[in-house]
Amino acid sequence: MSSRPPFFRRKLRLSEIRWLIYLVVVLAAAAWRFLPRPWHPTRIIETAHHKIYSTATQSQTEDTARALNYLYTAYSNHFASISSWQWDHPKLQLKLYRDRAEMRRINPGLGWAEAFYREPFCRAYYSDGEINPYQWMVHESVHQLNHEVAHFRLAKWLEEGLAEYFSTSRIMANELAVGRIDLNTYPVWWMDTLATSSNLTENLKNGSVIPLRAILSDRGGPSRSKEFNLYYLHWWTLTYFIFESEKYHDPALRLVPSGGDLAAFEKIIGPVDQVQSEWHDYVRRLKAALAGKDREWFLKRNKPPKPFAASSQP
Repeated sequence: MSSRPPFFRRKLRLSEIRWLIYLVVVLAAAAWRFLPRPWHPTRIIETAHHKIYSTATQSQTEDTARALNYLYTAYSNHFASISSWQWDHPKLQLKLYRDRAEMRRINPGLGWAEAFYREPFCRAYYSDGEINPYQWMVHESVHQLNHEVAHFRLAKWLEEGLAEYFSTSRIMANELAVGRIDLNTYPVWWMDTLATSSNLTENLKNGSVIPLRAILSDRGGPSRSKEFNLYYLHWWTLTYFIFESEKYHDPALRLVPSGGDLAAFEKIIGPVDQVQSEWHDYVRRLKAALAGKDREWFLKRNKPPKPFAASSQP
């Protein structure tokens, strides 16, 4: 048996002291870069379903609260009939920062993210410089609803696609008019980069269309870090297509509780190659409509919504 004293009971060598100092410095730098900073909300607003901690102004916080209430009603009208829906859930918690700079200072290391959800909080800022200043919080709140209320376990494309489907919708007549596209939302303003040619084969070659099989399986596509806008466009338009299509709307509602992986998609929606062709044609029409070149088609799909009764607990 060695008579050498254990590491923590003997005098450290100079090389060991240097290594420990280096380790402490690295850990401190990592903590400074990635750990959240202290944050103290200046107001708290509670609604029937939400609790919002905020450093935005009172009117900005109330504006966001109204948008979240509209989202809750629209989302529940779509999914409250599923067996996993939890009516008696705790209030959904959100942190609303006064601007982008504050959010990024409090939550360092965000990369390109404008908002994020990490249970139990959605975190976003009130984007006062944008026409739709609460879109980021609406997007993250869909993730929260998926996880904490509907208890969905979704494939990546459908998780993000649903968040975009609701957050790109317009608020009209005191409700979220789901499917009525708000041109002032992400990723709608990147539509020019999707399906740049009228020919599907050409678009697959030039990279402006990612094969739907890669989208559905989350394998085999280009680097997501380099093409994240293109991925979001695919996730959003595919979700928008199946939910807004008369042919696929009802199957889309059945797809969500299944999780939406490749096998479930082909079983419930249809063969990927067939849907890819239909989706591509739809995207081309949608691009033309958003650019004002097919106004009749666009208006038909963006007419004022019919009133509907809010979902309530049975």
